Amino acid sequence: MKDYIFPPIILPLFLILIVVPFLVLLFVFTGSAVFRLLFGVDSDKSLLLLGMIVFGSLINIPLYERKGMDLIQRYEIFGFIYSIRSKKKLVVAINVGGCILPIILSMKLLLDIYDLVSPIFLIGALFFSSLMIYGFSKPVVGVGVVTPMLIPPIIATIAGYTAIILSEAPIIILPKLSFFIGVLSTIFGADIFRLKDLERIGYGVISIGGAGTFDGIFLTGIFAVLISVLLI
Repeated sequence: MKDYIFPPIILPLFLILIVVPFLVLLFVFTGSAVFRLLFGVDSDKSLLLLGMIVFGSLINIPLYERKGMDLIQRYEIFGFIYSIRSKKKLVVAINVGGCILPIILSMKLLLDIYDLVSPIFLIGALFFSSLMIYGFSKPVVGVGVVTPMLIPPIIATIAGYTAIILSEAPIIILPKLSFFIGVLSTIFGADIFRLKDLERIGYGVISIGGAGTFDGIFLTGIFAVLISVLLI
């Protein structure tokens, strides 16, 4: 009987037609819901914000470039081995959708809650979260700085929750504070603090907020909000 049971389409095609659209819809629904929660906007405006971030992620603004490492590539042709030395450069850039827009949104949220949280505890939470994320991040040659996906939002939420408790602020502001801390601490901990490790990355375009899917800055803010909702 098992000889007559087989998948109707091959696995890669199944992933393209079913799994990828599902993940896209999940991302759109979740991102839109988070923006409605944080900024009190309707569905149209939340989708507009999300669209701006998605399309903005295609734009990298170069900040500066420097000499990267020299690579030696070896090729074998008809038994002869040839070595070709190529000089790579290292470009540091900033991503519009993955960094600049999340910073602007974070500043908007800060204006909403700055008078409810003690500045000392707010700065302390941001500094603690940045150091922790720095500790979990690591530079990868030719790729950039990578960080475990769920570690930054968990740290940011814990830091935000602690700042609220110490400030005796209303717990209802935790999603906004978690987004703010998540975005800023990821920028500092996984990007700015790691600029000193450029030699270990070697070559390529190091985009703050632009490696992979928003470099984790935007996703950290989203996941931090989702985790914080569970604590309210």
